[in-house]
Amino acid sequence: MGMEIERILLEKLRGHWANANVMDKAVMAKLWHHIEQNGHYEPLVVRRHPSEKGCYQLINGHHRKLILQKLGYKEADCVVWDVGDDETLMLLGSLNRLGGRDAPKLRGRLLEELSKHYEEDELLKSLPERRRQLQKLLAINRPVEMLRPAELSDMPRALTFFVSSEQQGVIEKALRQIRREKEGEGIDGLKRGDLLAIMAGKIMNNE
Repeated sequence: MGMEIERILLEKLRGHWANANVMDKAVMAKLWHHIEQNGHYEPLVVRRHPSEKGCYQLINGHHRKLILQKLGYKEADCVVWDVGDDETLMLLGSLNRLGGRDAPKLRGRLLEELSKHYEEDELLKSLPERRRQLQKLLAINRPVEMLRPAELSDMPRALTFFVSSEQQGVIEKALRQIRREKEGEGIDGLKRGDLLAIMAGKIMNNE
């Protein structure tokens, strides 16, 4: 496959009818921001147009071309491949879909290094991650903090027991009653564990 890199006028680039790649608006905005900020972008992949003399057909880079046009660029860096119709279709079906995946720990290490130079909001403008994903990846290589014995003693504990349907009905009725009482006292947001403890306390105090 012959290959050369050229600066080609955007007005001479034609989209391919078989291009099926659609970019999410949020990702498109980040790509736009990246190109606008530093002018760097991956060269577009094209071939010489089979029917329009002097023009080129896009194989990979339809979104980059659109962004460059809207940013006012007149030319784009392009890799020109000497391929026929069948091979072009195969490339359209594969180039936008084949790719590796980031190893989470390595991605986290990269993001951690970036975070030393850029604020989180700035990273979110350019990187594909959403805020929650970014924060998770930034934390992935941090050492796990061990709980001290005193902290362990304060952790919630699970209680498991089995009751009949009739017993469950009695318990649920009692819990609802206690909740209403506490809400009447201005205490809201009690969990079932809180209500059970209050009920047990009433029994212990013979209320």
